[in-house]
Amino acid sequence: MKTRIGELTLHFDKVEELQATIGTLEIDAVGRAIVDKLGDMIVSEPREPKLGAEFAYKFTPQGKVELNRVPSSAPTAIGLLLYAYDPEPVDSEEVFRATGVKSANYVTQIGYKKYFDKTPDGKLILTHPGRIWVQDEVLPGLKKSIVAT
Repeated sequence: MKTRIGELTLHFDKVEELQATIGTLEIDAVGRAIVDKLGDMIVSEPREPKLGAEFAYKFTPQGKVELNRVPSSAPTAIGLLLYAYDPEPVDSEEVFRATGVKSANYVTQIGYKKYFDKTPDGKLILTHPGRIWVQDEVLPGLKKSIVAT
């Protein structure tokens, strides 16, 4: 079976054997031990972009988003990045790394505030209206600009 850190193979002949093995397996501890020892040597398959947004971004093997084309306005660049990671929250440093935009300058602006929210630990997420905005306006606009060039 595939896991977020690689493939896990469990050998068993009967369901009871599988249940006993899984019952004693501390999968988080196993994962941490492997990552601690092998770290960057582990190659994982990049996450796939959302359907219909493949032209806009991709995931690296390290799980980071790379925008294929950064939207011209800062709020739309932030929105696209948050959409790519959605439903996972994103910290300000990652927003800046991927877009070159300091999110604090834009996520509280009155015109865009309804699209962005913060988690209790200060990370950014899209609101439901934000997801719709990216799907209905940002992605089609970005697609048009790519076709026009």
